[in-house]
Amino acid sequence: NRASPRTQSALLQAMQERMVTVAGEDRHLAKPFHVLATQNPIEQEGTYPLPEAQIDRFLLKIHIDYPSQEDESALVRSVTGNRIGDVLDVSEGQPVLTPTGILSLQKTCAQVRVDDSLHDYAVRFVRATRSWPGVRVGAGPRGGIAVIRASRAAALMEGRDFVTPDDMKRMVLPVLRHRMLLAPELELEGRTADSVLEQLIEQVDAPRQ
Repeated sequence: NRASPRTQSALLQAMQERMVTVAGEDRHLAKPFHVLATQNPIEQEGTYPLPEAQIDRFLLKIHIDYPSQEDESALVRSVTGNRIGDVLDVSEGQPVLTPTGILSLQKTCAQVRVDDSLHDYAVRFVRATRSWPGVRVGAGPRGGIAVIRASRAAALMEGRDFVTPDDMKRMVLPVLRHRMLLAPELELEGRTADSVLEQLIEQVDAPRQ
């Protein structure tokens, strides 16, 4: 949730103006495009918190932990096997989607059915983040929209044309964790946005399947 001023400006330009500046030349972003950002939780010198409105524009915040020992061993063997330096060979990579295919999937995803009771559940869940004890800032209306959209994508990836309550429960952490700010007393207790959201999953009544 932190970036240098230059990075902040680039993110804002891409998200709001749908363009980027490369070597002083403005280039408009054709659809579809994605804005991806990485966050290093250790080194933050020279960086500043992103504005809440800008953070809110990211659909998901995904935690990536260290790999398992087996995966890390495979990674080390792959990178050091008959290779010089740290140049990544991407020649074997093959595209699995075209821009046209992505746009088609987006249209299909928008048609995945969401029952009215699930719309109500998403709104009640998001509103509960704003009144939960120890939460300084909860998710806004964009959070509810993101929960619906991400749940539709999750259902489609499971081969279904309808959303279930479990789809929503699986998506609330990556969708809402970056949209919440905890009060200092909760942080001192070692609580995180994830732990609060897990409590809310248990407390906010979900529709029956």
